Amino acid sequence: MLTEAVLRRYLNDMPSGHIFDLPYAQFAQVFPPGEPDAGARARLSALAEACACDLAHIADEERYELIRR
Repeated sequence: MLTEAVLRRYLNDMPSGHIFDLPYAQFAQVFPPGEPDAGARARLSALAEACACDLAHIADEERYELIRR
């Protein structure tokens, strides 16, 4: 099961340029209640920043991408 701690470890271990795909279902699991909650989005954004990742929201595909800087 993907948790915030597991995601943080994975993102911190990713090489530069690597992309982690986070579908809405997993997003909701890690940051309840998920999309479209502004608080959940803010927590994801803070995690991305803390892990040196850029965050892309691909709404038409119902997913996020976390791209390691």
